[in-house]
Amino acid sequence: MSDKSPPVRSPLVIGLTGGIAAGKSSVSRRLEEKGAYIVEADRLGHLVIAPDGEAYAEVVAAFGRGILNPDGTVDRRKLGATAFGDPAKLKVLNGISHPRMGARMAKEIAAARALPEGKRPPLIVLEAAILLETGWDQLCDVVWSVEAPTELSISRLMDRNGLSLEDAQARLNAQMSNEERASRAQHVIRNSGSQDFLLDQVDLLWQKIVGAKKAPRARA
Repeated sequence: MSDKSPPVRSPLVIGLTGGIAAGKSSVSRRLEEKGAYIVEADRLGHLVIAPDGEAYAEVVAAFGRGILNPDGTVDRRKLGATAFGDPAKLKVLNGISHPRMGARMAKEIAAARALPEGKRPPLIVLEAAILLETGWDQLCDVVWSVEAPTELSISRLMDRNGLSLEDAQARLNAQMSNEERASRAQHVIRNSGSQDFLLDQVDLLWQKIVGAKKAPRARA
């Protein structure tokens, strides 16, 4: 029987996911240092709800001008508090923003793959906490999940975002569990120890995929 598997695209796209405050950014930074091109969902989320973004008008229409700063930009903390406190409102926000974010992701990945040989990155990383929930993993070749104990993630989220325990828990509850992400990922990166322990796992995965190939110089 002939192998009808689709050919592996180049460079490989790694879908990097994990719960909020699980340590994805640390993993992403390490991969970027090694030469990977990073497509960050959170950055694209900012862009699509910016005043000139594709989702701005719909978000303001759905949630009211009370979510805006005096300069007309969206106050993400107000928007988040409104949406994450009500599953119906979160569904509305996701329905507006996620398709626009996915379109931007696809364009960025295609652009990185279309670079000339000498400038093409050895690896593309799509970093998204809700990669699997949104179906954005369809843009990826392999999925890696960063996993931290729930209590540790809540503590980090409270410290990092200034959230209450209740709000931090609501953010985590709105996402897929560690167990489900792990069941759908090809690799699970454990973030329950030291930073060195976390980064050693990243280095090993990089070595397996990219090998000793020298990373390209950063593009201007």
